Amino acid sequence: MKALGTAAKIVFAFLLPWILAEAGLRIAGYHAPDNRARVLLFPRFPEFYRPDRDLAWALRPDLQWAGLEMVRPFATDGDGNRHTPGPIGAPAVDCFGDSSTFGYGSDDARTYPAVLAELLGRPVRNRGVPGYTSLSARLLAEDDPPPAPVSLIMVGFNDHFPAYRSASEEWWIRRVAYACFTSRVCSFFFDRIARPRSTTRPPLSEFRPSIDPEAFRENLIATVRTLQERGSAPILLVYPSLLDDEDTRRAIAEHWKHPRALVDANIDAHTTYQENTREVAREEEVPLVDLAALFEEQGNPAHHIDWVHPNDDGYRLMAEAVLEPVRRALSPP
Repeated sequence: MKALGTAAKIVFAFLLPWILAEAGLRIAGYHAPDNRARVLLFPRFPEFYRPDRDLAWALRPDLQWAGLEMVRPFATDGDGNRHTPGPIGAPAVDCFGDSSTFGYGSDDARTYPAVLAELLGRPVRNRGVPGYTSLSARLLAEDDPPPAPVSLIMVGFNDHFPAYRSASEEWWIRRVAYACFTSRVCSFFFDRIARPRSTTRPPLSEFRPSIDPEAFRENLIATVRTLQERGSAPILLVYPSLLDDEDTRRAIAEHWKHPRALVDANIDAHTTYQENTREVAREEEVPLVDLAALFEEQGNPAHHIDWVHPNDDGYRLMAEAVLEPVRRALSPP
């Protein structure tokens, strides 16, 4: 009992200054600035994003964005999903993914979810957000709102993109930081410690994917099973092939200030994540649409605006490819 009393006194001695400082800051009216952007991946956080504890960022709701960051203007709905013109009502299909699902480089009506809604004649919800990974898809599948009857999942590129820290490490850092923000004392110190000294980061020197292949598989399997448990039929999409030639690799190295070996490792990893998607579809016995094979067959360069993102023709090709699998999933025997 004596040892327990001594321990309590020690804990109290450490907590008392914190409690007094917390009370003092509140009485003084101190309100910490919004530090949430400090735990995100972007040195300069674009205004069309809002910080999110789990996903890192999400699109702001009810947005009419005319900036040039996404090449074309875009709008979002009240839930922060990119606007999808077409039929109105409860979504029949959810499209999970990154900027290639969001529709980077295209107008609202020409993204693949929008073209799918036009061809299908039923509402489609675009849940793609630039920068999202398989972990993002997993978190979205687990969270509200409830998924649509059919879910299309296309992730992989951002998973193997080189990163300073893994996506799971970033997730834990955000969780700890957001817990800190509930205390004004903790926020006070965080504000001073995490205040950015520069908007640039040192260049990466070695290849470390944001999500390694095994974690990618685990996230994809968890996403598929969660959607099934919640009453949605998942369909996996193999990410289209990247543009891959000497000029492209050189330009990427110059743009990102990455060593050439790191660029080569990043591009070469893409096929591993494509194959992992095929394997998960076989193991989980869910439909698969192999967009990589389709793009290669139809002329991969002709369907891209850059080394990653499809153009308008590429997005229409994607929508046409998933149309019949979606129809079958919506009308099971």
